[in-house]
Parts: sequence; C-alpha cells; structure tokens
Amino acid sequence: MKLIITRHGETEGNVNQILADSNDPLTPNGKKQAKALAQRLSNEKIDAIYTSPFKRARETAEIIHKKNKNAKLIIVEELKEMELGSYLNKKGTEVNWDVMPKDVESKNSLYERAKKAIERAVKEYPNGKVLFVAHNAINKAMIRFLRNMHPEDKMSIRQGNTAVTIFEISAKERKEILFNCMKHVEE
Repeated sequence: MKLIITRHGETEGNVNQILADSNDPLTPNGKKQAKALAQRLSNEKIDAIYTSPFKRARETAEIIHKKNKNAKLIIVEELKEMELGSYLNKKGTEVNWDVMPKDVESKNSLYERAKKAIERAVKEYPNGKVLFVAHNAINKAMIRFLRNMHPEDKMSIRQGNTAVTIFEISAKERKEILFNCMKHVEE
C-alpha cells in the first residue's frame, strides 16, 4: 500500500500559534495551500481519503477530493488531533510538553491511535493508495510508528501545512519515500 500523509492547510490558530479547538477553519492561505495540494495529487489515483473529523482537516480533504472524485472520503476518529485538555487555546510556547497535565492526551495514546488508523488502512486497501489528512501531533505519531520509533522519542519531526510524506507499506517492510515535501506551495 502507498500511504500519503498530509497536514491540513493553514488556520488562524497556526497563524497565531494557538493550540486551537476542533472548529478552527482554514485561512484564505490555507485554502490556497489545499488547492495546490489537490492539484499536486490530482494524478495519484487515490483509492481513499481518510480524514480527521476536525473542521480544518475535513475542509482540506474536501478540496483534495474535488480533484480525486473516485476516492472514497472517510472520516476517521483516530486521525483527530491530540486531546489538548487544559492546553487548549494556549500558545504553544506557554505549555510544557515534557511534563503534561493528566487532561492532555499522552504520546503513547496518540501513538496507539496512529497505529490503529494505519492498520485499518492497510487492511482495507492492502494494494491501494490512501491519503490521510490530519494534524501535526497525530501525523508525528504516525511517522514515529512507521519509522519504528518509540512514542516518546524527542526527535523533531517537521510537519508543514499541507506537507506531503509518503510511505510504501507491505507485510515485510515500511519504506519512506518522501518526507515533509512542500514543493506544491513553494512554486
């Protein structure tokens, strides 16, 4: 299976560096990024687009779906962003990611959700091409899982808005093809 992972387009929360709630919409620039990504992926013949139920991811997925009409659009709860608890609506610089409160989802929980979403896609489309449209933290958890990293690994994993990361997944191996590529918005 070919798995394409992307992050939603830019939002007001991203611009203001706020850990935003599930209703944070795309900015005009975020919509432009999503359209550029849709154009980039228009010849991919995607079988399914799995998207987070959060507004920003759904908006991005719907824009991509317009250029991949034959793909099945599927809302997947496991692709939601990290449960932020008391960190919600705070600036990322105001919170301590090393010692998180109990109401913030753990990296282990996030990792398990990521694993579950990937395993579902592999089971449903073992020889297909699947696009995941999700969020920064859950995408990082997916990449950690696919790279066989520990859920708590401190290695920085960049996830730009609408960046493309691609893995080929088989019963025997996981091969990283592309990481955090933004050429569609840089051109």
